[in-house]
Amino acid sequence: MREVKLGLLLVVATLLGVVMVQNSRPIPVKFLSWDQEISTLLLVLIVFVVGLLTGFALARWPQSRKDDLE
Repeated sequence: MREVKLGLLLVVATLLGVVMVQNSRPIPVKFLSWDQEISTLLLVLIVFVVGLLTGFALARWPQSRKDDLE
């Protein structure tokens, strides 16, 4: 099972790297009152990390809730 997880992580990291390298030009980003021009590479990285952290938090949430009830 550990090899499968490592393989999937390697595939995702490779795909992320390819997307980031191919999309490195700056783009305008508007968020609430924030208006900035940043690299697509940086935006993809930020979205990936936020999604990763959200996924880990949601995966652990029911488990920690169950521990609180016992």
